[in-house]
Amino acid sequence: MKQLSQFLLYFWPLPNTLLGLALGSLPFLGKREFILRRGTIGVCGPGMKRLLTLAPVSGGAIAITFGHVILAADKSSFDATFEHEWIHVKQYLWWGPFFIPAYLMNSIWHWLRGNDIYIDNDFEKQARRCSGR
Repeated sequence: MKQLSQFLLYFWPLPNTLLGLALGSLPFLGKREFILRRGTIGVCGPGMKRLLTLAPVSGGAIAITFGHVILAADKSSFDATFEHEWIHVKQYLWWGPFFIPAYLMNSIWHWLRGNDIYIDNDFEKQARRCSGR
């Protein structure tokens, strides 16, 4: 039974994990470092840093999570944000393939209300609250 539950923990968010692996494996992003921590795969490097500048937050992001994959600008960014990103991994475990649409819909909801799409996003609020950040 334990093996079945472990399988489901990785299967339910698998589409998002595959997206993270695909982004982390883009050949033009150059050299990268892989970090395994608490069942996640961290991908760090200069290419990840360039990719994260495209995030729709002020100044870009230093880390982002897709399923069980955490893309980070560098190892120190990965370490500094891991507890926050770990909460997002748990959110993916709950929402599975619906996490990204739910996250985006929450951002749109806040944008329509005149709020910040990142700071006021309820998934981000939970991650900040639960990670102590």
